[in-house]
Amino acid sequence: MRKIHSLARGHGLHAAVRTAPRRQRGVIAIMFAGGLVVIVGFFALALDLSRVYNRKMELQNVADATALAAAVELNGTRQGVVNALEKASERLTGSPQEALTYQYGKLGMNWSDLALAFGSSPDGPWRTAEEAKTQPDGLSYARVDTSGLDHTYGEVSTFFYRVFSNATVPSARAHAIAGRSAIKVTPLGICAMRSESHRNHNGELEEFGYRRGVAYNLLDLNMPGGSAGKTFIVNPMPNAAPITAVATLAPFVCTGTMAMSRLSGGTVVVSSPFPIGSLFYHLNSRFGSYTAPVAPCNARSAPSDANIKEYTYNGGSPWMRTTPAGQSAALLVDATRRWTVAGPDTAPTGTTDTQFGPLWAYAKAVPYTAYQQAGEPEPAGGYGTYDTSAWSTLYFPGQPRTSTTTAYPTGTSTPTPYSYTTGTTFYKAAPTGNKSLRNQRVLNLPLLQCPVTGNNATVLGVGRFFMTVSATSTSLYGEFAGLAPEQSLGARVELYP
Repeated sequence: MRKIHSLARGHGLHAAVRTAPRRQRGVIAIMFAGGLVVIVGFFALALDLSRVYNRKMELQNVADATALAAAVELNGTRQGVVNALEKASERLTGSPQEALTYQYGKLGMNWSDLALAFGSSPDGPWRTAEEAKTQPDGLSYARVDTSGLDHTYGEVSTFFYRVFSNATVPSARAHAIAGRSAIKVTPLGICAMRSESHRNHNGELEEFGYRRGVAYNLLDLNMPGGSAGKTFIVNPMPNAAPITAVATLAPFVCTGTMAMSRLSGGTVVVSSPFPIGSLFYHLNSRFGSYTAPVAPCNARSAPSDANIKEYTYNGGSPWMRTTPAGQSAALLVDATRRWTVAGPDTAPTGTTDTQFGPLWAYAKAVPYTAYQQAGEPEPAGGYGTYDTSAWSTLYFPGQPRTSTTTAYPTGTSTPTPYSYTTGTTFYKAAPTGNKSLRNQRVLNLPLLQCPVTGNNATVLGVGRFFMTVSATSTSLYGEFAGLAPEQSLGARVELYP
């Protein structure tokens, strides 16, 4: 009996041993199923989060692109703000091939002006679109916040995300700030000849003492009068210490740019004199010349002008009846200014027609009434101008006249000698193979309030001067072509963090 019980007990023991693995396999299956739910859940959560992240990136792309498109248009005018809003809108509502989309490129978006604000610095303060239209001056930066668009663009439909968040529909948003980081101004400062930005000069518009269509030796001006002209290096970067190294200045002179967003309305760091003996080579890149002892210009980054014809006073300005005595209006020095015979309201007694230099190679004189009627920045097509029949009254005494054999241009397509694109009398093509652009010979120069004491100067405005001939180590001749609205001179726009 005992043996039988023992066998029975043994048999039961073996049965227990045999059934134990089945129970363990069941527990493992349950644990595996539970773990699988967690793993799948985390995969689902990762998928949900990746969709939110992707939507964030899509909206960031929208913010970046619309901010850049808007910032390029800002020029200090109401129309510039209007254009900025239109360009931002076009990035969303333009052609199907170019319009920005979201949800993996499947859906388009509508624009709202509420998404765009404007400021005078990357840090604000920010003005709404309507506020910017009424006060556009100084606004050079655009800020886009996608929360100003339809809120559904940021909403992402998820599943597992809801387990970890009270928000049933996560929302993404993005913002971007864009604005200028450089302006198209050459870092060569000269003196303003008068303090008034616009003045009535016997019926003609005069700007900071300069007259349109009159040429000046830009190295030979000073205020007050003195025995020599005064020129300045205007720091091309916002540094506290003057920059004088030719190798550092050369790229800025080649390209005619400065690495700052604004000049007027404050002080700039300057030093004197401008090293023309080393940098005239770089100014002459406008004529297709790229040789220099130090840091020569690059033809790709500093293209030449499309018309490199030099309008020399003794043969290169054939529209003048009498050969001028020099490349610019004749020097006039008094106690207050070192300027030219074209400066005073009446030229000195005895001034002759030859002393006004070559006239109107690039720009024509403007009636003062044209400026008064405008009341805002100069229109894109320019102010109305005089014709050459007014020379006898504009430049008196002297009364220069146009040639009877080589007529001064009168056509609407070629209103000045420079505007020609064919022929040899007024036009010369850039060297073969050179990249070239129109108006490269126009130097935008800071006009400083003189006299300048120390290394700080005030920029009153930016003057446009057309290089009539190549520069030399002792001369830089420029025909005045008016003031340049500073905000129209943005050379590079970029995104700010």
